[in-house]
Amino acid sequence: MHTNDLSVSHQAIAQLRACGHFLYYRMGGRVGRRRILTLLSEHPNMLQKELQDTLQIQSGSLSEVIIKLEEAGLVEKGRCEKDGRQWTINLTEKGKLQAQRLKTEYNEKVLKMTECLSPEQLDVLNELLSTMLEHWNSIDLCLEQKNIKEENE
Repeated sequence: MHTNDLSVSHQAIAQLRACGHFLYYRMGGRVGRRRILTLLSEHPNMLQKELQDTLQIQSGSLSEVIIKLEEAGLVEKGRCEKDGRQWTINLTEKGKLQAQRLKTEYNEKVLKMTECLSPEQLDVLNELLSTMLEHWNSIDLCLEQKNIKEENE
């Protein structure tokens, strides 16, 4: 790799980092209220464990958020009919309205953020990002396998 290639690569990663920062802090964070409420609006009677797995969040952190959402009157917990040991999470009527409002606002932000690109440019960007993520995931998998191998030696 040439020095110029490395410089451009550094610039691209720096820009991706800035985009990631912007998206995280301006679009609701990793496990923001919008994401939880939208997910529950699309999947009624979701088990708390399913919600946790989908959001990739620790159970204690999710419980804390659920308590806050319950206190705000947006969700309610109930025992699972199939397995009384597990909890299901459902939106209240107030939660359904809030989820719809947040989803609409999010969609408006997404359109506003991408309006500077033509449909063709957006397709190219999507394809490039997909290629990068696929590559990064393969790198991550190789590193995990290497670490497991080293631990077993």
